[in-house]
Parts: sequence; structure tokens; C-alpha cells
Amino acid sequence: MTGIIKKSFIAVVFLLAFFTAISCIRTKDSVAVIDTAELVTEPVVEEPEQVLPVLEMFPYEGRVLNIFFHPLVARPEVAFNSRLRTHFMEWYVTAGEYQKILYELYLNDYVLVDIKELYDVSYTDGRKNVHGKKPMVPEGKKPLIISIDDLSYHTNVRQYASVHKLVIDDDGQIAAWTDGELSYDLDVVTYMEEFVKKYPDFSLRGARGIIALTGYEGVLGYQTHLLDSPDYEEEKEKAMAVAEKIKELGWHFASHSWGHPDLSVVSMERFLRDTNRWDSEVRPILGDTDLFIYPFGEGVEEQAEKHAVLRNRGFNVFFDVGSGFGYHEGRNYIYFDRRSIDGVFFRTYRNQPFLFDISKVVDSQARRPL
Repeated sequence: MTGIIKKSFIAVVFLLAFFTAISCIRTKDSVAVIDTAELVTEPVVEEPEQVLPVLEMFPYEGRVLNIFFHPLVARPEVAFNSRLRTHFMEWYVTAGEYQKILYELYLNDYVLVDIKELYDVSYTDGRKNVHGKKPMVPEGKKPLIISIDDLSYHTNVRQYASVHKLVIDDDGQIAAWTDGELSYDLDVVTYMEEFVKKYPDFSLRGARGIIALTGYEGVLGYQTHLLDSPDYEEEKEKAMAVAEKIKELGWHFASHSWGHPDLSVVSMERFLRDTNRWDSEVRPILGDTDLFIYPFGEGVEEQAEKHAVLRNRGFNVFFDVGSGFGYHEGRNYIYFDRRSIDGVFFRTYRNQPFLFDISKVVDSQARRPL
């Protein structure tokens, strides 16, 4: 009996050794290597793309809301305690406030529409005609145009408040760059992309917004105003790549003049010099545009010679500052007025909600009195 048990034990040991030898373990340079060639892995299940329902569209009969922001205050603890505290408190919103504002607008049935859907340009006997159009929106929705002024990250803004520039990350996505670190929720453009991913029905037909740029301190964070710099060509190429990516996402660019003067009061000589510099230094980077956003909201429609210069440079649509619902159609141009969303807006409407409830979006901790 003992012999039988001994033989059975030896047989079991042999079988264990045999299956161990063929099941995966090989040795190379005294290091065990697992052979995974025969391993069966679970199939990768890709998440299905979110498909929005096809909604019936109707021409919107009301007035289109047109609002704008400045670059976001990414570091309120710095901006609101700096020598420019009042400037940032009055004319800017924080990244957190912007995020909440978008959500409140979304809850209040606003939807982004493309500015290009609001007008047509045609020619009759060589004469240009610009006519407004009613945007098509789902029933119950209200069209919204968003624009951003001065997204060039000027020195003081970059130093105390905003991100430093826009870049394309390793995955080919638009990102904000600040001292070597990337972010996606601290800038108007990058967070809009995140928001639309989460709430795709906020954007009709891929609409985004309008970015109004000057040129006196470069564009999009790139030093393209330093024409004699040895780095100029490299800076220009990077800026062009970022601008192209932004346009692919659905954004449009607008001229905000080259030097941000009050165009309604400058001399004709300075007006032409400024316009020429934007055309030669900024337009080649951004590409052609027919959108012009007036610095300080001060238009020149009443100054025929200046306005003719802008129209002859290809600008068809003009924007000033006002109620956010204003619209006027000229003989060969149209203009809209925009409402600034900033600290002044918060203060003005804190006790009488307009567009959204201020108490739900304002960062009272960051904006506390010193």
C-alpha cells in the first residue's frame, strides 16, 4: 500500500512539473518571463459616441443675445490682491464664475449659434449687400453669441491674472499654458471645449464664439509684435498653428484694431496706420475675417470716411457695446451691440436678476473687500 501511495505521489509531482513547464514560465538570464501569447484578454468595449436627437428647427423671431468676456482671471488670489485689483474686479470674471455662467445660460435655454448664420453677403452689379438672417433654433431655445476681447494675454493680465498662452497638446487638443503647466478649465476657449463635450446640445451645429484680437502685444500669447526678434518666425508659426486649430473647433476671429485706440476720436492718419498694421501683422496669422469689434465699443458708423475704410478692407459685421440685444442693418453692413459680463455687470444686476442669477455665479469669497 505504501508503494502505491509513493508511486501516486511521484506521478502527481511529475504532472505538476509537466504542466508548469508548458504553461508559461520560461527563463532567460535567470529571470522568469511570462509568455502571454496564449492569454485570453477581455475585448475592449469603446464607449458609443453621444448622438443628439434630431430636433425640428424654427426661425427665431426674438432678439439675439450677444455677450462678451475678457480673458479669465485664473488666479483670483493674485489678481484681486495686486496693484490692478480694481481693474480686474471691474472688467473681468474668474474661471470659476465663467464656468457657472455657462451652466446658468444653458439651464436658461440659451444655445450657441454661429455668427455666420446671422447674415448673408451678396453682390448686385458689383455692389455689396449685407442682410441679416433669423437663426434657426429648436423650439423653446434662445440664440446666443459669445465673444472674447483681447485674448492676447497682455503683460499685466498675464502677470497677475490669466493663463499665458494657448497651445496644442500632445493629443492635438487646444490647451492653456502657464509656466510650463497645461490646463483646460482656466481659459475661455479651453473651458468652452470642455463644456460642449459635457453638454453638446449647448452648441448648435458646432457653433463656438468670436475671438477679438489686437496686435500690439502679439496674438494668443505669442510675441508676434516683435518683428525684428530672432524668434519672430517661430512665434508666428506657432501662433498660426494654434489659430488654425481654434478655427477648426468652430471659433471665428475678429479684428479689435491693432493698438486698441478709441477709433472714433483718433486722427485719420492714426486710424489708417492702425488699420494697416492689423492687416499686415495680424491678418496673416489669423486668416481673413469680415468681423470687426470696436475697441471700447466706440463705433465709427457716423464717420463716413473711416467706416468706408473698414468696409473696403472686407469688414461686413461690426460690434459695439450696449444692451446685448441691439441690431442695425445698414446699406452694406450690419452691426450688433454686445453686453459685457464682468464685475460691473455683477454689481448692476445683483438685486434684479438678468440673464442669470448673480448670486449663483459670483465668487463672493474671491471678491470680498480687502
